[in-house]
Amino acid sequence: MVALKEKRGDAMRFSKSFTKFSYTLAVIHGFLIGAISIGIFAIMIQWQDIKKDEPADPVAETEKPEQTETVDAPVDGGTPVQFYAKQHGVFTTTDGATALLQSDPSMKSATIVLAENKYYVWSAASMVESEVKVVGTIDSFVKPFRVNSAACTEPALKNLPIYLASSDPAKFNFEGSEYKGAIPKDWQANISAISTLSTDLNVIRVQLIGHYIVQNDCLKIEF
Repeated sequence: MVALKEKRGDAMRFSKSFTKFSYTLAVIHGFLIGAISIGIFAIMIQWQDIKKDEPADPVAETEKPEQTETVDAPVDGGTPVQFYAKQHGVFTTTDGATALLQSDPSMKSATIVLAENKYYVWSAASMVESEVKVVGTIDSFVKPFRVNSAACTEPALKNLPIYLASSDPAKFNFEGSEYKGAIPKDWQANISAISTLSTDLNVIRVQLIGHYIVQNDCLKIEF
């Protein structure tokens, strides 16, 4: 009986000791798991911070198209050039055109231009339509035309439309120009004679067109 009680006492002491030991292990285990979890979490946070501080991969720059300076192409000699004429009438004979010129003193600076076997009475010619357009009159209207010198072999005549297209009086008169050797025949003399009628560049231009068209078969008026 005494021996049985001793065994029960030993069992109870062992049970209490085991329970304390298990509890201690559980505490230690929980502590370790918590410490490890905190450590892993800290490492992850630190790793993310490191990734943020790392320089981003350079992004390839998009190739930009090369910027080229736009340069107006020079007009080639022989290329038809567009003009606008101030037209007063058109006739099948020179007699009708001459009669119109003599009918009105204001027509003294106008000229007769031969084109497509017809005789046109023009008083001005310009590269700009508004410069020859008269609003509120039926006595004249704008007539678009081109001067074509493609059939000309002489450089001065081939480039005549380009010379006529100049709106700068100095260039129109070849002042200080390096192309004086290529001036059409009697250019300066014709300008001097026309200037007695008018100093308006558009008037001088139409007079020159009328003169050189008649004098040179290679020059053509096109509509």
